[in-house]
Formats: sequence, C-alpha cells, structure tokens
Amino acid sequence: MGLDELELAEKPAIDVFQELGYDFLSSSDLSPERPSTSEVVLRDRLLNSLREINPNVPEKALEEAVHRLTSTQSPNLIEDNRKLHSQLTDGVQVEYEQNGEQVGRFVQPIDFKDPENNDFVFTTQFSIQVGDNPRRRPDLVIFLNGLPIGVLEFKNPTDPKATLENAYNQVNSRYRDDISPLLRFNEIIGLMDLNEARIGCLDAGWQWYRPWRYIEKEGDERDDLPEQEVLLRGVFDKERLLDLIENFIVFSEVDGKPVKMLAGYHQFYGVREAVESAKETQGDDLGRVGVYWHTQGSGKSLSMVYFVRKIRRSSDFGNPTFVVVTDRNELDEQITHTFSDAGYKVSWANTIVDLRNKLDRQAGGLIFTTIQKFQTQEGEREHPVVNQREDVIVMADEAHRSQTKELGENLRDALPNASFIGFTATPIHDGDNATRMTFGEYVSQYTIDRSEEDGSTVPIYYESRFAKLQLNKEAISESVRELLNSGDEELENELVEKWTNLRRIIENSDDRLEKIADDIVDHYNDREIEGKAMVVSISRKAAVKYKRYIEQQPDAPEVGVVISEPEEHIDEPPSEGKLKRRFKDPDDPLKIIVVCDKWTTGFDCPPLHTLYIDRPMKNHNLLQTIGRVNRVYKDKPGGLVVDYIGIAEDLRQALDKYTSDIQEMAMVDVETAVEVMKQKHHKVSQYLSRIDYEGWQELSELELSRLIHRAESEVIATEEKQEEFMQAVAELKKAFALVTPHNAASEIRSDLLFFEAVRDSLRSLESEDSTKDEELDSAMKKLIAEGVTADDVVSVAGFDKWKSEEPIVSDEFLSDVERVEQPELQVKMLEKLLRNEISTRKQQNLAKYDSFEEELEETLNEYNNQFLTTEEVIEELRNYAEELQQEDRRKERLGLTAEELAFYDAISTNSETEIDDEQLQEIAQEVCEMLKENVNIDWTNRKAMRSKLKTRVKGLLRKNGLSHEDYQSLVEPIVHQAEALYGDVSAGVRS
Repeated sequence: MGLDELELAEKPAIDVFQELGYDFLSSSDLSPERPSTSEVVLRDRLLNSLREINPNVPEKALEEAVHRLTSTQSPNLIEDNRKLHSQLTDGVQVEYEQNGEQVGRFVQPIDFKDPENNDFVFTTQFSIQVGDNPRRRPDLVIFLNGLPIGVLEFKNPTDPKATLENAYNQVNSRYRDDISPLLRFNEIIGLMDLNEARIGCLDAGWQWYRPWRYIEKEGDERDDLPEQEVLLRGVFDKERLLDLIENFIVFSEVDGKPVKMLAGYHQFYGVREAVESAKETQGDDLGRVGVYWHTQGSGKSLSMVYFVRKIRRSSDFGNPTFVVVTDRNELDEQITHTFSDAGYKVSWANTIVDLRNKLDRQAGGLIFTTIQKFQTQEGEREHPVVNQREDVIVMADEAHRSQTKELGENLRDALPNASFIGFTATPIHDGDNATRMTFGEYVSQYTIDRSEEDGSTVPIYYESRFAKLQLNKEAISESVRELLNSGDEELENELVEKWTNLRRIIENSDDRLEKIADDIVDHYNDREIEGKAMVVSISRKAAVKYKRYIEQQPDAPEVGVVISEPEEHIDEPPSEGKLKRRFKDPDDPLKIIVVCDKWTTGFDCPPLHTLYIDRPMKNHNLLQTIGRVNRVYKDKPGGLVVDYIGIAEDLRQALDKYTSDIQEMAMVDVETAVEVMKQKHHKVSQYLSRIDYEGWQELSELELSRLIHRAESEVIATEEKQEEFMQAVAELKKAFALVTPHNAASEIRSDLLFFEAVRDSLRSLESEDSTKDEELDSAMKKLIAEGVTADDVVSVAGFDKWKSEEPIVSDEFLSDVERVEQPELQVKMLEKLLRNEISTRKQQNLAKYDSFEEELEETLNEYNNQFLTTEEVIEELRNYAEELQQEDRRKERLGLTAEELAFYDAISTNSETEIDDEQLQEIAQEVCEMLKENVNIDWTNRKAMRSKLKTRVKGLLRKNGLSHEDYQSLVEPIVHQAEALYGDVSAGVRS
C-alpha cells in the first residue's frame, strides 16, 4: 500500500489510542450496538456506564437519564450542545419514587474522580446517515460512556491539497449540515496530518483551532514526536481528557448568543499548575500561590475563569471565597463581564463599605473590586481585618502594578490569611523583588513569541510618523522627554504640573491636531485591511477636537469619541455601551474611535488593527495599550502602532523586561516588515522569472489572456510547485496589507495584482473547490490597482465562468481548450473537466464510471511519471471527453432514462451469461419501476434495507427467466447502484 492518509495519520492514531487504554471497535463491530446508521449514541454502553457510576439509582431512573441525554433539547445545535455539556458535567436531573416518596437527584454520566470507571471506545470510518442527507464517515470518533464526545479528521501529509483547513471545512460545514446529531454531543474536534495537528470545538472559527504543545505538564515539549502524537497523548490521556471536559470548556454569551470556548494548551497546563500551587499554599503563612504570566491577548481573563471553575469543583478546597482585584474600573468591568457571561453569579463591590460587607462571610462567593476600595476610612489608622479565613483566594489582575504599595498592604491587612495569585500580561523584571515577595515565583509562563507562533495573538509593528509630519516642536519634545524620563509610571497623577503644561500645549495646538487628523484619515483609508482604528489622545479636550478634525476630512470614515463625563464636552453624547457594541461589530460603519484613557486596558476588539498614539505613556501602561491591536481576527496579519508623540525609546525600555529574543518579537519596526514584504515579493517573482509581466495593464485583452496562460504554465509543472506558488502569493498579500500605506507597498501593488490574478485563475482549474474559508471571509481589502481588480483579470483570461458553474462536456468547452496555446494548461483544463464530469455521473451510473475513473487515473499517472508526453496525454484526454459525449448519445439510442441506463450497465457489466439487449432494457426498466413503487424503503437502516432490496431484486430477475446461477453475480451491483441513486450514498466514496 502506498503512503496515504490511512498509513501516515489514521493508523498511528489508532496505535496511540490503544496505548492510552482505549478499546478499538471497527465500524462493523459497532453495527449490533446501533439500530440504524442515523443512531450516533451507543445506548447499551451508556446505560451500563450509568449503572456503574450511579449504583444506588433505580433502573427506571437510569433509563430516564438515558432518554434525557439522548433527546434534543433545542433546535439550535450550539444551544443543544451547551445543555448537553451541562448534563455531562453537573449531572442529569431525574425523579423517582423511594419508600413512597418522590426523590430528586442528579445522575452522573461521567465519573470524573475515577477515570477507569468510565468506558473509553473509539472507532474509525463511522458511517452516519440522517434522513435524506448524504452519508458521512468521520475518520475517527471517540465514545465516552457511549456518547460521541470527540471527532478527529485526518489528512494525507504527502498531499499538498489535503490541508487542515479542508478538514476544518469537512467538520464544520458538511458534518454540521448533514450529521448534526453527532456534533450535539461533541466536546473536542481534532484536525491532523501526522506532522501538523490542531484542536478546537464546535462552531469555533478556523483561527481558533490551535496546536497542543505539551504532554504531561507545562514545558513538556517533545520535539522527537510528531505534532499529531503530542496532541493525542496530551489531550486524550484519560485523566486529562476528563479534566478538559469538566473544567476547561465554558459557554459564554456574546451578543445574546452562546459561544463555546475550549482552553488552549497554555491555559490548560498553566491553570493546572496554579491550582496545584494553590492547594499547597492553603494555610501557609506567606500565602504565595505565584505569578501567572500569559502575554496580552492570549486569554488571561478566561484562564481566571478556568482557575475558579477547577478549584470550585475540587474536593481539596471546600467552598473558598474568591476576590478578584484590579486597579482600574475598565479592567474591573471587563473581568466581571467575562465571568458573568460565562454563567457565574458575580458580586461586584461598589463602595468601601459594600466591599467590607461582601468580604465578611463564612464561605463561598465571587467578589470583584478595585484595589482603591481597600482605602482606610476617616478615623482609621490602619485597615481593619475583615476576614481571617484561610480559604480566601485573592486573584490580582496586573499584579505588579499596584499590589506592592500602600493599598496592597491594606488588602493583606483586611485578609491576613488569604492566598494570593497574580495574573499579569507583562513579565516581572529582574529588579521587581516586591512582586515576588507578594505573590511568589512564576507558576506559568506563556510568552509573546510562543503566542504568535501558536496563532493566539498577532505580531505588533511600530511606525513613527511624528518626524515625517514635523510635528513635535521644541516645547512639546522637551515636555514629553521630561515626563517619560521620570521614575513614575502614572504620569498624569504623579507629575501633575508637568503633565498639565504638556496637555495644554497639545490640546491648544490646533494646527498640529488638524495635521495629524488629516494624516490619520489618509493612513487609515490606504491600509489594505478591513477593520477598526483607535486614536489615543492626551486629554478629553484633545479627543473631542480630534473627532471634529477627522470628521472634517474628505472621505473620512465614521468616527466616535469615548471619554469620561462626555457631557462636559459634547451635547447629547451617545452611551459608551452603544459605542462599544458598534465599534466591536466589524460590519458597523463606526471605524475610528478616539479615546483618552478609557479602553486602553481591559478592552478587546479583534478587528482593531491600528493604534494612533498622541499621548505620553511608559512601562506597563504603554504595553497594555499597544496590546489592544494584537488580537486574532480572520486573516489579520498584525497590529500597527503609529507614533505621533515620540514613544519609541520608552517602548524599548518597557520591553527590556523581556529576553532579547522575545523583545524582537514583541515589537517590530515597520521597516523590518517592509524588508519581509520585499523578500516575499522576490520569492513570488522567481516563479514567473521567465514571464515579462511588466506593463501588463497596458496590454489588450487578447494579449493579457495569453500572458496569464503563459504564467499559469510556469507554475503548474507539479502539484507541489503550484501549491507553493499559491502559498507564496498569500504570504505576500499579508505582508503587503501589513505594510500599507508605505511607499514600498505602492511600488509592488501592480505586481501583486497580477500574481493574484494568476492564482485565482489557477483556482478555477482545480478539480474541487479550493477556495479557503478565510479568503471568502477575509480581513483583507480587495486589491485594486488603477481601477482594475484580480477578478477583472481572471475574466479576461476566460476562466471566470468556470467559477460559478461546473463545466460540462461540450464542443464549446473543447473549443476553449484548443484556444489555449500552452499544452500544460490544456492538460489541466481537460483534467478538471473530466474529473468533475465523472464525479457528477458516477453516482448515477457506478458500473460505467468506476471503470472510466480508473482509466483516467491510470492515464494521468503515466503522464505525471513521464511515460506519456504532453501531446499524447492531451489526445487521450480528448478521447475520454468524446467518449463521455457518446454516452449521452447511447442513452438516447437505447431509449432509456439515465437511471435505467445505470441498471442496464450494472447488469451487462457483471453478468456471467449473455443477455440480449432487449431483455436487458426491460429488466433495467422494471428495476426502476420496482424501486419507485417501494418508496417506503428505509434508507437510513442500511442492513435491513439491503436485505429487503436483495429479496425483491432476486424475485424480479427470476421472473425474467434468470436462474440462481445467472443472477447470483447481479444482485449486489444492482443493490449498490440503487443505494447510490436513491439512498444518496456511494459506498465506495469516503466522506
């Protein structure tokens, strides 16, 4: 057997699962456990597991639990999945009579305490058909106590077209549409091809499918193992899988709709380490759980949710009180919403007295507050003790910013026996002993470079424009430098006089503000990325002026302003909540928001790609602010920070806390991105080094069509070369979008448009739809150069009509092929034509087109192995095309419908005795008639359907004078063809 998907991906996975202690049952082995192919739950296993896990619950109540678990609770799949997940983790509520009384209790479907008390089974090629939908066969399905909680899709790592994105589309499009009952129970979806592996969950976008780097614990990287094996061993170890299901899946409300979120590996292992440290810290005099440093945008707030969930569900902690402390109202609001949206009952303290009342409790509670509420009140020389319990856990966000000062000491006075864990997006620098003394050492680290490598965040680039615009005159420059050279981070609060002087100079320099506003509009409009931008100003007054000056610019997008107490500067200002909803909506026309200090921390807006800064900032405040643009969104290539005030040196100083390699990843000068773009441009141009495409926009349509065809010929020598070209163009487009509106991008715009046209034209020749989801739903703007788009060029090339409808064999099509001068391109066109045509016809007539497909593959293999010349293969392919045309004429000559001809061929091809044409035609017509009369055949129950159908086919053949010996070889092909035509199934095709 050759190296394919089965050998290179599926079989190694089978070996790993068996080593992990899972039982393997083939799809046929599971048939007795399924009444039909529409059934996705192994009910007997489920009931047996419930008996083992809930030994004291009556049988009738267990049967009721099975019924509730397997009954659809909502027509909305994700809502149904949420309710099912709740039943898996919290139990299924049932009622039954005991000693004459009604008793209510929860039946547990999973034993989370003892992994070995559960039933772990997996199967491959699990055939499912729901109603009239096409049959689908997920590559591997994991059953936990009879419930299909995991689906894995494999791709052949040697096939450049078999990408993980194709696997993603398979699950999230075909499976979701055709076999949705399977996904109702799903907790984990894995996509892998041996060397690359990703994990995600139901309805997550492609960008949220991430790698899994560790196996046993944080840092346990195994470079000696393929990515697929690391993921399988890391995720599907029985104990870790149960932990993932129980504690690391949450459903959150986003715009009133449920969204399922599965922890990334960094969150999973990081939180496990933090919880273990918290367990060891209970009752310890120092109470130092540690510092949890995960870089901005990598899901730190969700890690806090997982941390609380895991501790609450652990028997090691009882019922602790959690106190979540921030130092800013925006952060307080954001984290509170994160927990409440995830279904937690939150308690928000709005005054000092209210906080003390909420803290004074005997158990439980999830309290949110700012550290400022730990101030002493009038008459208090020190903060009083509020709660002396040891099972109080303080979770400090951005821990090292304010926890080590006076308010931090007050917090410890109030809760003297509490444990403290610090969550931060920026690292502890070498000289920060106070943070270590307060919280301890790191319990988990997830750095910028690893986050970007994993796709959890996008890189941030820096561009200085204040020198270019000759903005900062001496008075401003000196004031900025004086402020930023100070030892204080809170510049506005600690250096009031100096800050006030600078603020007055800037907010009253109207010429300067207007010049920057003009530059912002031009810069934003010329970026090749769809999305949002934020302007950070020095004061509320300056923010309002910026809004006004931006609005005055021609072609300015809609702009809003968010400041505290806006009514002091604006008549009837819109609510901040409304502006936030609009700005976060990528389709809303509100594209630019101007802020002062609001939204610079604790605000997530993935479509935000550019930050315009005209406010002095330093250290953590600066790093927090620039982190607003590093969120993942569609194919956003990166975030850009545009500097109008002169913060470059302070960025470098803020990044000094990182190691040198991480510093380079944390902030990249846009000129570096320009160099990368030039390298990628050179790489693409090398594929077309023999093509003179300079000045292509001046060519006539005929000349341009010929040029496109010559360019295509250069890159289709092998599938690998074509795929490499496609990938190189995609990478160049991302680099280009990131750099714009830099002059260097303008210089290659025309070239890139030509490259995209070649790529899109080649796509139209693919045997199957290869357009990727992220390109259909892209963050990139459509590239335009002098009024021409890539679609226009493809139209000139003559292939655009193939993108909207499948080509059919016709004289017009063959004439199109002849007009193409490049022989290699003719082969590609004919191959597409024949593959599509055979694929369409094969379901109608298996006997004829199975053999036809085999002949085509053999011919193409001979060509690819250079046993046939280009001219010879073109002749062969044209002959096949003509044969297909003759098939249409044969149907007319015999006077048969397409369905009748299919049975005619099924019989004539497989008959071992000679049957004359007239009798063949009669039998074929009678088979069709018989099937139409028996429309009540249950096609979802494959085994029963085939048995009934075979009986009726045998009777029909006997009636037509065929003996048992004559018809024995015909029954199976006729039934097979009937399945393909009427059951919407082709048993030989893997879905």
